[in-house]
Amino acid sequence: MIDLFFENIQGFKKAEITDVIKKSVKTGIDEINLKKKYYLSIFITDNIKMKNLNSRYRKKNKTTNVLSFPQNETNITKESSKILVLGDIVVSLEKVYEESVELEKEFYNHLSHLIVHSLLHLFGFDHKSEKKFKIMREKEISILSKMNISSPY
Repeated sequence: MIDLFFENIQGFKKAEITDVIKKSVKTGIDEINLKKKYYLSIFITDNIKMKNLNSRYRKKNKTTNVLSFPQNETNITKESSKILVLGDIVVSLEKVYEESVELEKEFYNHLSHLIVHSLLHLFGFDHKSEKKFKIMREKEISILSKMNISSPY
């Protein structure tokens, strides 16, 4: 299950953003082959809120495109059902749009890439070394190709 929360997204189409995000998450989950029930929270906001969150949680006083907060713990909501809580993703649509213009990328494709990238972080992927970067990049490219999005690299 995905919960989407929106704040200060003037000028963006909520329904289209929702569709792109849900498709990106579903394709990523399918590629990872997760068979468990899961919960994922995604907060969509602007550069100001993102800068505040980045400063608070990463000690970086600047905006960024996405933040991932992994949890990866199983919660029991009813006796018979277990749900894997993947964590939270925060997206600044404003920053994603600015980057898409600057990099000459289609906005929704860039958003899909960043959602997939964030989702992989929730599953423990990172890019702290060249080897890990290559593994993560290949997984991103594979997932995006299933959505008919060419490699962003």
